Amino acid sequence: MYSNAARAYFQTKVKTTTKEDLVVQLYEAAIKFLEQAKERIREKDYIAKGERIDRALMIIGELNSSLNAEKGGEVAKNLHAFYASCQARLLMASLKLDIEKIDEVINMLRQVSSAFAEVSRNQKHLQ
Repeated sequence: MYSNAARAYFQTKVKTTTKEDLVVQLYEAAIKFLEQAKERIREKDYIAKGERIDRALMIIGELNSSLNAEKGGEVAKNLHAFYASCQARLLMASLKLDIEKIDEVINMLRQVSSAFAEVSRNQKHLQ
């Protein structure tokens, strides 16, 4: 019974969430995984660190692959470069166990997430 209720809630939430809100949620998930990766580095749990960074990389890769270059134009081009930069930094951070590099990416993701959240708020006001 609970699983059906949870499934129904999740389906409703996905159907009623804007694209911008979904993007913000993906950024938040990537940030959460990167925060966890920093903790795993501090704990010297390098396997778990790698798993968390991989999850963040997968989210960033999905965001990148969802870009529409034709419709997005310059914005899509800039986001593509942004995602490539995040991925490169995270790969180096993972290799060198560099918490500062992870923090750089977290800050970058927060800034872009904030911009998407603002777009979403503005779109809701226009409706």
